[in-house]
Amino acid sequence: MNFSTVLIANRGEIALRLIHACQGLGLRAVAVYSDADRDAPHVVQADCAVHIGPSEAAQSYLDGAKIIKAAQQAGAGAIHPGYGFLAENAEFAQACTDAGLVFVGPSPENIRLMGSKIAAKAAAVAAKVPVVPGYYGEDQSAEILLAEAHKIGTPLLIKASAGGGGRGMRQVHDLANFAAELNSARAEAEAAFGDGQVLLERYVGTARHIEVQILADKHGNVLHLFERDCSLQRNHQKVIEEAPAPNLDADIRAHLLDSAVRLTQGIGYDSAGTIEYLFDAATGEYYFLEMNTRLQVEHPVTEAVTGIDIAQWQLRVAGGEVLPFAQPDILCNGWSIEARIAAEDPANGYRPEIGEITGYAEPKTAGLRVDSGVRTGSTVSHYYDSMLAKLIAQAPDRASAIRLLDRGLEDFHIAGPGTNIAFLRDLLKMPEFTEGTHSTAALGETYPDGWTAPTPTPHQQAEAVLARLLDTKPSGSDPWSTLGAWRVTEQAGRSGAAHYLLGDVHAQIDGRDGQYRVTLPDHPPFATDNASLSNGTLCYEIDGLRHSSDVHIDGDTVSLLGARLSIDVQTGDGILQSGSDATLGAGNQVTAPMPGMVSEVIASVGDTVAAGQPVVVIEAMKLLQTLSAPCAGTVSQINFAAGESVDSGAVLVVIEPNETEE
Repeated sequence: MNFSTVLIANRGEIALRLIHACQGLGLRAVAVYSDADRDAPHVVQADCAVHIGPSEAAQSYLDGAKIIKAAQQAGAGAIHPGYGFLAENAEFAQACTDAGLVFVGPSPENIRLMGSKIAAKAAAVAAKVPVVPGYYGEDQSAEILLAEAHKIGTPLLIKASAGGGGRGMRQVHDLANFAAELNSARAEAEAAFGDGQVLLERYVGTARHIEVQILADKHGNVLHLFERDCSLQRNHQKVIEEAPAPNLDADIRAHLLDSAVRLTQGIGYDSAGTIEYLFDAATGEYYFLEMNTRLQVEHPVTEAVTGIDIAQWQLRVAGGEVLPFAQPDILCNGWSIEARIAAEDPANGYRPEIGEITGYAEPKTAGLRVDSGVRTGSTVSHYYDSMLAKLIAQAPDRASAIRLLDRGLEDFHIAGPGTNIAFLRDLLKMPEFTEGTHSTAALGETYPDGWTAPTPTPHQQAEAVLARLLDTKPSGSDPWSTLGAWRVTEQAGRSGAAHYLLGDVHAQIDGRDGQYRVTLPDHPPFATDNASLSNGTLCYEIDGLRHSSDVHIDGDTVSLLGARLSIDVQTGDGILQSGSDATLGAGNQVTAPMPGMVSEVIASVGDTVAAGQPVVVIEAMKLLQTLSAPCAGTVSQINFAAGESVDSGAVLVVIEPNETEE
């Protein structure tokens, strides 16, 4: 290997994954970090770390010149970009080479070729790999694109030629909306990738998303590591991935794998990469989508079933080593499934969640692997992607892997920002998924009105009340030292009663010395013995059966970690303090749902707008979100301009409502 020190030009879980891969090969690993990541786990785990700038990615992780300078400062001989950020930036790869550094990835020419979906389609056609019918031309005029859209027909997809992750992608079902969707896709693609070029494709609504992992060296050896199924997606972003693909005919699998190797050989590729396909299970037809010229988020499932450390071999190939195995040596054993754990609210349009992680505990069951970038005390900010960790299950068969992954999710405790863990557990129970017949449309078909968070059961409500009481219960000899449920009565040796409000549910709890009774409307009382709360674990007995529940309490909010539920349990004081301010200004103001940056102000002061009409666009966590007028009226106030940062809850636009006709 022609280098001994590698700079990891990334953050979060992939930075930690690559640090461990480097150290496992005896290589020195250098981390980089922004202001927001000063105390991040990847900074601590690396052999050394270099500060590269402010929290904004454009001024740190996306600044190639700063990263190359950091590599030179730390004495690194190679740079690994991970995924995202600069991983598929051909100019950065070339700059690394020009600076005398090894870029751990394919050549700039390969990145440039396959980074353009238009050019990639042409390469696939040259390799006799089928592509989705569509328009991949260089003429990007609105007139030509509309004409081609009419030829393709609806439904169709508008897709950014550069990048991925669902950004710059729009689905069109009515060509009357084509112009608006085209403008939206271009704007998002330009903001995310600096390239507004698009292509058009026929929308294959019931397709599966299958991809083939490729590993190639600089000596002409190209191998496949079998396939993955990534069909369970939301908003065109993968949620759960697995290897191998379920219910895939052996002949079709062979054709897919062969075509992926053929395409890779045709372009002279020499690193880890992934060829992605759409597969129509009804017809048996498959179509090339794109090639990702980097390590994929979901690479651990392939590592699990093949036993090949893809991250390490990517480093070894970059160092000039020859792949020591032939295709027949690579076997696919057992099954592996991965779930992406993100700080987001699936019940609210997958809106990203931010804040400090106040509690973090990974599952410890055999057969589970966790790739994580956070710990207790980590801050989830709006500057970066919302993914926190990946949980990977490995088992002899698919059914066992699903059960193991579900158990792991149940035991994965993250307190603070909301997560999608309850949502992931529901996905594992979808009949289409358990049967292995799901397509990319499965989530929309299963949850046409969106996923709804689970409603607390009476038992869970009783647990929350019990935990809230025990958390505020007086201790010591001073009966006035706390605002506990009964300041004097418990100390005087008499039981009392405390009253709480859980939304619109009134709860009462009485008792003492570990014996308590929780009463909820229309439900028999929950009578507990030996109840205690210690180090975040609530323990109690009901009818001789011992129960325990991990909880996190923050003010009035009790989080039942195992159930993925947060329940507001307010005392009388808390109810009074909450007041009615939450409704002030509601109805005529457009507010920022999270911190971010104003990307575009659509309306102007004096404009007449209809209810639901878009008025402003904000960018947060690399996504554009269009905010609409809450009522019909006249725009009377615009408080921010494009390019300005805003806090969560900031009033962006004020609308003077139309007068109601008598």
